[in-house]
Amino acid sequence: MNRRLLINVGLAIAVAALGAWMILEPGPKGAPEIALSDRKPAEARSIRIERNGLPTFVLLKSGGRWRQTEPFSARTDNTQAQRLLDLLAAKSRTVFPADDLARFELDHPFARVTIDHRVFAFGTANPLTGEQYVLSGNKVFLLSPVFGYGLPTQADSMTTHMLLGDDETPVAFELASGRLESKDGKSRWTPPTAATEKLSQDDVARWLDDWRFASSLATRPATAAKAGEAVRITMKDGKNVEFQVLTREPEFILRRLDEKLEFVFAADRAQRLLSPPSAAK
Repeated sequence: MNRRLLINVGLAIAVAALGAWMILEPGPKGAPEIALSDRKPAEARSIRIERNGLPTFVLLKSGGRWRQTEPFSARTDNTQAQRLLDLLAAKSRTVFPADDLARFELDHPFARVTIDHRVFAFGTANPLTGEQYVLSGNKVFLLSPVFGYGLPTQADSMTTHMLLGDDETPVAFELASGRLESKDGKSRWTPPTAATEKLSQDDVARWLDDWRFASSLATRPATAAKAGEAVRITMKDGKNVEFQVLTREPEFILRRLDEKLEFVFAADRAQRLLSPPSAAK
């Protein structure tokens, strides 16, 4: 290997090392982390997400739970809400004064997240580190792109897909195929059949869990679609929740009347949920 080749190889290694250092160490080594906000996530009561060309999302917290009010009213997936609240706790070592917003494409940000009265605007990404420029107050921070990539895009991105709430425990069902009542560790299907007479409590428990943990592929506002059979569920606290079956195929769609929502499932869930427990195995 001649001297010139050795020099070229050495330069290439130096350039690669410098590039790696710039990616892994975007801010001054040992620089203190600066928080985007002094507000604690647990204190937040409202979240608003605005993105160019996409629906506006509004979430409100009441009684310890988040609920979506826009683009339609629905229970919210609290995990999704918490991911947004992580912005309040985010910190960065690389901070710029907010005096040249066009440089970061923050003069026309592609998204804004407002938590209570604190606004976070999202601009372009740093081409070397892949981090994103985020405006908060009078400073521009470099943050992991996970915050921007995690913003909702679909109307039901923030809604729960759980058919029942986490505080709703079913104890009785009225279906077109019969009635099931589970009480004091005993269950009874009416009208009884040879199959249902042999039901074990484990069989019933599995079927109840199918309902309790049913998670839809999509959740949407109620449509004007004609309804079919009715389903009525009595909860442990005595509350009654009514559903209507809209279709069984090619999708199984249940309309929840009190929430004015429709839950879309794969077709095979109809057989599991609408048949006696013995047929749901």
